[in-house]
Amino acid sequence: MSVPGSFTPQIDDDALRLVAKARILFADTDKMGIVYHASYFRYLELARVELIRSVGPPYSALETEGLALPLVEVGVHFSRPGLYDDHISLYCGLSRLSRVRVHFQYRVVVERGDRHGADERVELLQAETRHACVDRVTGKPQRLPQSLFDRMSAVRGA
Repeated sequence: MSVPGSFTPQIDDDALRLVAKARILFADTDKMGIVYHASYFRYLELARVELIRSVGPPYSALETEGLALPLVEVGVHFSRPGLYDDHISLYCGLSRLSRVRVHFQYRVVVERGDRHGADERVELLQAETRHACVDRVTGKPQRLPQSLFDRMSAVRGA
């Protein structure tokens, strides 16, 4: 069953790059020690801002210019549960880039040896987030600054 407005992410592994590693915090899990589904959004944000930082000024520089990239749509496919104390690898890339829209794709995994008792790679999820560049005050669509657009275009083409 598909929910209106939802979608299944289509991940291009060649577009992904390792952008961050993190340890699953107890605060991000439920009573069973499994990552609560909404907690993954924090890890996706970490991956997204680190990808942006890797191509130039940090995301905060965009905000200084009076712009923001709010989330307008998300698609997630959960493969296996993340567990408390897992050491996760966050892969991120661009799936679409236009003057006003940026779509990020993600793969979150526990690499071989990064989960106690497991000796194989475990994929936790694939996701895609879709963002629009807007004026922070009015919320109206704005063009990405040319310098950021150029740097992100290079990431997408890499």
